[in-house]
Amino acid sequence: MIINNDNIMIRQMQDEMHDYQLMAKWLTDDKVLEFYEGRDNPFPLERIIEAYKPQVMGDDPVIPCLVYYDKLPIGYIQYCLLDDLSENDRQTYCMDETNNVYAIDLFIGETNYWNQGIGTKILSTLVNYLFAELQADKIVIDPHVRNTRAIRCYEKCGFEKVKILPKHELHEGKYQDSWLMVTDRNKLLH
Repeated sequence: MIINNDNIMIRQMQDEMHDYQLMAKWLTDDKVLEFYEGRDNPFPLERIIEAYKPQVMGDDPVIPCLVYYDKLPIGYIQYCLLDDLSENDRQTYCMDETNNVYAIDLFIGETNYWNQGIGTKILSTLVNYLFAELQADKIVIDPHVRNTRAIRCYEKCGFEKVKILPKHELHEGKYQDSWLMVTDRNKLLH
């Protein structure tokens, strides 16, 4: 799977050392970890392989992808069909209906590409793919309530805050609240 849109390219991660090394580079960077996983929770290469190889090999419902901007790898984005998750994982989204609903998550690992509108382009590229190619009805994302930069990006891409997910994710030693944000196919068609 490769998605191209202007200067954005998204491709599935491969079982190749280069892909794992990129992820390890990003997920050991304190600037990235402040918003994704937590600075107390780095992912060196061995942990990256352990965590992401099942996804890469298709043994996990999450589809891990690398993001390129002007042909340079700059970040990561993942998606999954909520109904493919375990009941426990599905319930963390506190949604009554999960049929044909996809969850996504992303980060830009090359911090010199932050604050340039690139995250918005990346997200809208994947959102359009999920609606057009995979026929998603809804897409959800769950940023920490204090991650205002991410929330602004998601709102630009049509996501709306639906509800607070209390103590949703362990981040830097504390369970943090997150927003459940949703966009839906019908909104785009009107």
